[in-house]
Amino acid sequence: MSARGILAGTVETAKLPALTAATDPSAKPGVLYGPSGPGNLGGPPAEQRMYAPLRSAEEAARVWRVSEQLTRTAFVTA
Repeated sequence: MSARGILAGTVETAKLPALTAATDPSAKPGVLYGPSGPGNLGGPPAEQRMYAPLRSAEEAARVWRVSEQLTRTAFVTA
């Protein structure tokens, strides 16, 4: 059922929050965009509550480090 977008978004709609954040002129910096439907499982992109791990500098550093390890890439920072 989720393949039809009934219980959750589809593969096609999964990209919309990222596209909104990256290309919508009204998108705000530092805001999390995600599905706006019940349980945030589907629906059009909308601003979402930024839960604690997403606001943590320590968690961000950990995710960055693990991403570099898993991709075997050193990401350049400004």
